[in-house]
Amino acid sequence: MMIQKSGFLIFILLILFFSGYGAADAIITDDTMTHDDPAVSVSASDGPDYLVRFVDVPVYESTTYRGGVIHPSLGVKNTGMNDTSGDMVNVSGYLGSYLLLPVISTFPALMGGQEQTITLEYKLPDTIEYGGYVFSVMIDPDNLTHDTNTTNNMKKAGGMISITSPDDDSFIGCEACWEGYR
Repeated sequence: MMIQKSGFLIFILLILFFSGYGAADAIITDDTMTHDDPAVSVSASDGPDYLVRFVDVPVYESTTYRGGVIHPSLGVKNTGMNDTSGDMVNVSGYLGSYLLLPVISTFPALMGGQEQTITLEYKLPDTIEYGGYVFSVMIDPDNLTHDTNTTNNMKKAGGMISITSPDDDSFIGCEACWEGYR
């Protein structure tokens, strides 16, 4: 009886082995190939895929003012194919829902697998309200690179950036100077 069970088990294992059950289909073939051509591996996503790995704002810029400038750094990796557009890739910066004014907001297109740390520069709009905001970035907001996965193009920095009134001695004793800040 034991021999029959062992033989049956070996038989099932051989069937599974030769049938390819559980094997992943990792190669996509072209229907127009001739049988003499070898199978060609083709990526299902044949464009760049920019990933924001981190976003940092210098601590000394965590308190700023209307019209001030911040210099965030971010780590970017192209986890997709080569970005052969040769164009600069745009990065939009935000404080909360306020779009920041770009000073330096682009980086050169990256090849597949390439990773880079980039320092950008944004000016705060004069219309931003006083308060605390989270800084965030979005790579290629208009998808000009034809990014294959835009869900990983945005990231928030840790901490808050506080927008305060200017700490300027010229405002001391000048009631009219403070009028715009109340």
